[in-house]
Amino acid sequence: MPPKLHLDTKERLLRSAEELFVERGINAVSMREINRHAGQRNASSLHYHFVSRTKLVEALIDWRMPPVDARRLEMLERFEATPAAEKYRKLTEAIVLPLAETMFERNPPNRWIRLQARIYELDSFDFSAVFHGKGYNRGLLVVRQIQAELSPDLPQLVRDQRLMFAIRMSVYSLADWLRGVLRMQSMIIVDDLNIFLGNLLDVMQANLFAPITPFTLPPALWDGQGVPHTK
Repeated sequence: MPPKLHLDTKERLLRSAEELFVERGINAVSMREINRHAGQRNASSLHYHFVSRTKLVEALIDWRMPPVDARRLEMLERFEATPAAEKYRKLTEAIVLPLAETMFERNPPNRWIRLQARIYELDSFDFSAVFHGKGYNRGLLVVRQIQAELSPDLPQLVRDQRLMFAIRMSVYSLADWLRGVLRMQSMIIVDDLNIFLGNLLDVMQANLFAPITPFTLPPALWDGQGVPHTK
């Protein structure tokens, strides 16, 4: 897609906020700096469009999350036709790859994966509440259902925690890898990227589906045959 040459004021502010938040941290950037970076002469422009820093972060989520969720749903539409031996991998890909693909939108740059990692660091902002409250979890709800079908022996609490681990560890791992590439000002080498993503998918698949051990659950949650209760 060719670059959009004439961005409206709101999108210029969003792009400037995303860039500055990623580089310096969300609480380290003033609203005035974002205004100036976006080329706004009106000092109240950012406040007019977003009211507060919290609302600005919500607007960034509203801007970046729908395509990620749509891509995840698109991948899951083909899941039923997946051979049984590949289902574990394909479900893991539906979690990780929609996030990873945002890194390659370069014209203009999409900094979402690094911004999401920054948002996770905020003590005063509940990302999950916004994510679930605005319906950006549709793809992950389907993932959760399939995860239960593929790992019926795992308790639901364990499955949910592992899904959370998969999302958060993927975000931090992708953000850290991309930060390293940018810090060294190096080109993304396809072979290195494929190895990195393959490794990440291997680790996330193991996280989601590895058998549970007695070290994880107290004895009361195991039955007499050494099988964990799944409720």
